[in-house]
Amino acid sequence: MKFWERYFGGHIRIGRITIFGDNAMHWAVNIKTRRWGYICFRLPVPCCDEWRPLYFYLSPNATPWGATLLIGRGFSHEEKRRASVRRRLWGHGYDSDERDPQDESVYAIAKGES
Repeated sequence: MKFWERYFGGHIRIGRITIFGDNAMHWAVNIKTRRWGYICFRLPVPCCDEWRPLYFYLSPNATPWGATLLIGRGFSHEEKRRASVRRRLWGHGYDSDERDPQDESVYAIAKGES
């Protein structure tokens, strides 16, 4: 195992903050909050010898598909519209166990806004 992979390939958790290293998360930071769920963003650092697009999103379950706000080039306009609909319907930090982020009503409303 290379030195870089061994010491920078995992993640570090400090309280409500998780910093992911040079791995599949590509130097990402997740901060758990009560109000917005997770605040997730990528650090402006090359990963795996490549530059990855920067992003910022708010999500109740730390995944972009459940997000209520998406900023970044890596997300389609359709995904950003669905995030906006989820925010208007349920607000930031909704309970993703009670409400399905992939709910068909979200898709229907987002499609009608295009």
